[in-house]
Amino acid sequence: MDLKDWHSKLREKALKALDKPSPYGLDIDISQYLELGEVESISKGLLDVSKAEEVGVNLNANALYIQVDQSYFKYLSRIPGVEVYRIEDFIEQKPDEAMEFAWRLVDPSTDKFTALAYLRGRGGYFIRVKKGSKVDEPIMACLYMSYKGLQAPHNIVVVEDGAEATVYTGCTIAPEVLGLHVGISEFFVGRKAKLRFVMVHSWNKVAHVRPRTVVSVDEEGEYISYYVNISKVKTLQTYPKVYLSSNAKAFLASILLGLEDSDIDVGSAAYIEGDGASAELVSRAIARDESKIVMRAQITGGRMGKGHIDCRGLMMSNNSLIQTVPELIAKHPDVILTHEASIGRLAEDEINYLISKGFSRDEAISALVRGFATIDISDLPEKVRNYIETIEKIVSEKAL
Repeated sequence: MDLKDWHSKLREKALKALDKPSPYGLDIDISQYLELGEVESISKGLLDVSKAEEVGVNLNANALYIQVDQSYFKYLSRIPGVEVYRIEDFIEQKPDEAMEFAWRLVDPSTDKFTALAYLRGRGGYFIRVKKGSKVDEPIMACLYMSYKGLQAPHNIVVVEDGAEATVYTGCTIAPEVLGLHVGISEFFVGRKAKLRFVMVHSWNKVAHVRPRTVVSVDEEGEYISYYVNISKVKTLQTYPKVYLSSNAKAFLASILLGLEDSDIDVGSAAYIEGDGASAELVSRAIARDESKIVMRAQITGGRMGKGHIDCRGLMMSNNSLIQTVPELIAKHPDVILTHEASIGRLAEDEINYLISKGFSRDEAISALVRGFATIDISDLPEKVRNYIETIEKIVSEKAL
């Protein structure tokens, strides 16, 4: 199949799905985003450096991808063994490889958002970490919306056999910009390879966000994901899926902060498809004001292995809502699946204990919220751990 036929088949699939809503989260009208050209012609493509820094992106990194709206792109890699491309450049320069990876895990007909991303999306990164390369320094990416409209990047990460890397992506938006962000992400983790993926979202009260992510982890590979939303958002819905081969591992952590009238529906799913694979899905939701947060998690055990789900919610207001939806599906007698879930307020005796030690009430609550939002993730590079500690501090401050 040549590139033209490949695109034709994908386009045909996408066109049939434009009216297909997501099974989860609030549905929204995407018709206005089907119009082409407006953002590209009006956007000045200027990155707000302070917004990039807010989501922890190091703009001086040695491997970097920056995208503003759908009109400005910058990318580079000075790290041996690491390739970074804009997705269109990768497809143009290496069409055979592009057809091997692009739209292989995420079907453009999945729902109206994947269809929209295929038909109207631009940009996104292709990152490859070559076989056996161990990269300590995080590979950075910043996706910034400066003007109203659609931003729909397509991101692909390939970590080849025996390689190891951390990809850190910060997604953010200018104040009061009305927009829809649909990020398509396809990650391929090779045999005995390891990918750590950190994503920090900071949106505004009129933004709609619909990321779509699917991950394939080969034998004895490992995928570690840390996702956090640190600001207001109008609606947010995502449900990453991870497929695990024999003895592969996955750890997915989500920190969800609901502010004002945010409607957040975030889940994750893991599929144990090889003997000895394991998955752990951890989520923490902090609901303030009139926000609504749904935490979904599903592990399907098709082979001998184990999986665990841990969902916890913290109610910070009388008008917010948190719902947990853990699902365990066993299709093999030797798979062990467990889950635990809890929702509640901060314990008053714990607050009073800290006050008795000299903390003010706000300081006591902040410390407890930070403890709630802290998830211990082993084996993180020191630089990434420092970023995450900063993010945890921001979450605890905004939760008050």
